[in-house]
Amino acid sequence: MPGLVVQPTVYYIIAVTAVISLFIMILYSQLRKFNPLDEPKGLVLLAIMAYRFVDDMLRQETNEKITEKLGPYIAVTLLYIFLSNISGLFGIEPPTANYSVTLTLAAITVILIEVNAIKFNGVKNYVKSLFEPLAPFVFINIISKFSTLMSLSLRLFGNIVSGSILMTIIYLLFAKVSSVIPFIGAFNFVGVAIAPFLHFYFDLFAGLIQTYIFTTLTVTFIGKELPDK
Repeated sequence: MPGLVVQPTVYYIIAVTAVISLFIMILYSQLRKFNPLDEPKGLVLLAIMAYRFVDDMLRQETNEKITEKLGPYIAVTLLYIFLSNISGLFGIEPPTANYSVTLTLAAITVILIEVNAIKFNGVKNYVKSLFEPLAPFVFINIISKFSTLMSLSLRLFGNIVSGSILMTIIYLLFAKVSSVIPFIGAFNFVGVAIAPFLHFYFDLFAGLIQTYIFTTLTVTFIGKELPDK
């Protein structure tokens, strides 16, 4: 039997996870040393801004209990997806360009949606909602649960993959353009000169937008299942 082949994406996932773990440990150390009476700076200021952003997002769409329990998960998810999306800037394949990663993230979101729906509405009301407005609609309502899984995972995956493919095509095109220039055509200088601006959009800006969309939809979908906010 052939040996086990590990996809390169696995190493990229481990690398991103290791960076996040290291960042959290450093941040924890900084927060322990921080005096609340002092003016926040550096990582502490960044952490406070991130906390306020996540807390405001959750409070607008959910309730107090969910805000307290779900805040750390949303914050880490924001950090993980963003670092994964922009990892192409560092010469590695974005983990979110692997569908198994985005599918897992979307599956966690769907589980959180259904668990909180049952928790705050009760099993009886949850089952009843599946048959609304009429009993035959149960099939459509169940399918809609899976459509959330597919739409969240494919949206993130498709946008990141399309950006990577476009950058590859652009590099090849720039290489062709550079090759027609005498003496220095062997060096893709056109790509080197123009690509950074394109990376800013496809990797940094688009990566940030997709991170925001995924986490916002996660919070919104959870909030929609609550009886009242």
